[in-house]
Amino acid sequence: MDHLDRFLGLVKRELDSDDARFEYGGRDPEDEGVVWARMPGDWRVVALYDATPSERAGKQAKLAHMVESFAGVGEQLGNEVPHVRSVIAAEEVDYALSVLADKAKALRALVLDEDSPVLWGSSETPRGPEDVETSQWIGELVESSNQVGIDLVELVMLDEAVLNARLETLEPRKLRHRLLRRLPLVRELGPHRDAEAWRQHFAVCRAIAAIRRAPERHYAVEPELGWLTREFGGIYHVVLVYPGEFSELAATGVLLRALPAIENLVLALPPIEPTPRGARVFQFPPKR
Repeated sequence: MDHLDRFLGLVKRELDSDDARFEYGGRDPEDEGVVWARMPGDWRVVALYDATPSERAGKQAKLAHMVESFAGVGEQLGNEVPHVRSVIAAEEVDYALSVLADKAKALRALVLDEDSPVLWGSSETPRGPEDVETSQWIGELVESSNQVGIDLVELVMLDEAVLNARLETLEPRKLRHRLLRRLPLVRELGPHRDAEAWRQHFAVCRAIAAIRRAPERHYAVEPELGWLTREFGGIYHVVLVYPGEFSELAATGVLLRALPAIENLVLALPPIEPTPRGARVFQFPPKR
C-alpha cells in the first residue's frame, strides 16, 4: 500500500490538487472540480479540487500520462479487486439484514451456518468482531451468570480493579474464575458498545448459543430472549433475535418474504476464511 500512497501524493503535488484518491466501479465523475484518469480493472485515480481547477484539460492529459508511466500502480490495484468485491458483497448482506430486523421489529438479524465459526452477516451497526464461536461462549457465560443473579452488562462496564473486588466472594468459585478471565476479553471486543448495546449483544450471543446446542429448533421464547430461524441453502440459517415474547406469525411472514433476497446475497459471497482454530473443514457458499 505504500506505493499507492506515494502515487497519490505525487498526483497531488504534480497536479496541485487539494486531495487525491482511487475509486473502484460506479459512474465516472462529472464534477468540474475533479480531474480523473482510468486505470486497469475498472479503477480510477481522481484528483480533487475545492474549486474548478485552471487549465483543466492540461491537468487531465498530465494525469493520463502519469497513469501510463506508473503501470505498476495499476497492477497493484488489480490485486485489491477481490478484497473490494468481498467488502461490498458483505455490506450488501448486512444492509439486507438491517432492513429485515427493522421490518420484523427485532433486536438483530444475522446469518450463520451449521458448522463454521463464520458469521455471514449481521444487522449490528457498527458490527463487532465476534465470530459465531466467540458469540457462543459469551452466550454461555451470560447464561451461567444469570443463573446466580449476576448482571453481565453491569460487570462488563467495570474496570479490572473494581471487577476483581466485586467478584471476590462470588460463588461458585469456578464461575468467578471464568468471569475474571473472560470479561476483560469481552470488553476488548466491544469498546464501541454502551450498556444498552451490550444488553442487546448478550441477548444475541445467548440466541446463538441456544441455536448451536439445538440446531433443529426454529423458535424459542425464554426470559428476556426470543428467537426465530429459517434455513436456506442446506446449511445456512437466518436468525431474528428479540428481547422476549414476540409474534411468531408476524415475524415468520416478514422473514419468509425477505429470505429469497438474503439467500441470493449470501450464496454470492466469496469464500471467507475463518480464523484458524486447529484442523477443521468448513463449508463455503457454492458458486452459482
